[in-house]
Amino acid sequence: MAESAVRRAASRTRKLLMPRTPLLPVQRRSVRPSSGAPLVTVGITTHQDAERIIRCLTSVAEQTLGAQHIEVLVVDDGSTDQTVRLATNFEQRADWAAYAVRRHRNTGSPSKGRNTILDEARGEYVFFLDADDYLGPQALEAMTEAGHRQRAEVIVGRYVGVNRSAPNVLPPKNPKDAGDYHAGWLNSLHVQKLFRTEFLRRLPYRFNESLIYASDHPFMVSAFLHATTVALVEDVDCYFITLDPPEVQPRVNVSRADIPAVQQLRFLHDCFGLMALARGQNGELAKRAGRMRADYWNRLLKLHIPVLILRKGEDDDAVVKLAHQAQVMAELYGAVTSRTRLVPEAQIMLEALTAEAADAVRAAAHRARGSSAAAPEGAGLGTEST
Repeated sequence: MAESAVRRAASRTRKLLMPRTPLLPVQRRSVRPSSGAPLVTVGITTHQDAERIIRCLTSVAEQTLGAQHIEVLVVDDGSTDQTVRLATNFEQRADWAAYAVRRHRNTGSPSKGRNTILDEARGEYVFFLDADDYLGPQALEAMTEAGHRQRAEVIVGRYVGVNRSAPNVLPPKNPKDAGDYHAGWLNSLHVQKLFRTEFLRRLPYRFNESLIYASDHPFMVSAFLHATTVALVEDVDCYFITLDPPEVQPRVNVSRADIPAVQQLRFLHDCFGLMALARGQNGELAKRAGRMRADYWNRLLKLHIPVLILRKGEDDDAVVKLAHQAQVMAELYGAVTSRTRLVPEAQIMLEALTAEAADAVRAAAHRARGSSAAAPEGAGLGTEST
């Protein structure tokens, strides 16, 4: 059963490379003369962001790197407010290397917009920016310098949480592993990072446009699997990742919406399908994929699944359904058969997934999180913008 499920997941992964539905016509594009391609393409995905887009774009215009080295691509997911008009008019605010605003029909996910950015980017590097977040002024200069100096394919700038926690890479248990893959990478599965553009285009994965939750995870699993070098910028505040305070009623954020359990955990098929493909190639890639599978299960069971369970609140039926669906995934993708590689907190959550009582599942989620209080919003989870 597990083997056939992995094959199906691998098949879905390959299908992501098939041609996509064309975008609606380009709304506006201008390219200013320059001495070559832009150094960085900043791709911004938007949806109902009229109150946020100017702050976001201003943070790009004020980069110490200089706007003349930056291409801006704004891709809007069917907004009905003034987002597109404001983004279009902002072009005149700086002497950009290039500036474009695209618009397509609403999909409920940033994935289509991010694939468009990946297809259209002309920069040596590409940075994915959400319109409700913003950059620190030295972010792009510091990250491109780190990328050049270390010849890195992935550059992770320091996150700063605004009304939420910050998903920064955690240090390795063994300092000797600092330059190589280690489990701490998986604390930072958000896609708001700097990448070498050609590296991303060579990956065996694109953003899955059918996922409305945690589409960051499989994309970052693919990037971390195949990256030779990941550089960290830890001495500069690079990315301010935001969450509206509880009293504000923003646009719906899918990561906290009432999504059925099967749909909410669907991203795991892509994640473990990618690892299965890598494990089948032998060599160092296969070894990394094997380590990553165990590390990822520890992360899921210690953090991600407990947080999702606790977000269901007092809906007992939703809590039990989510736990049982997580158990199905654990059986399909090796958590059950390799439980000896799980840390104690992850084992606590795994053992509770088959419980029929919602209170027992919630109690295990609190124990796995190491707290008797509800988990903080955005605690290291990949979230969607629309």
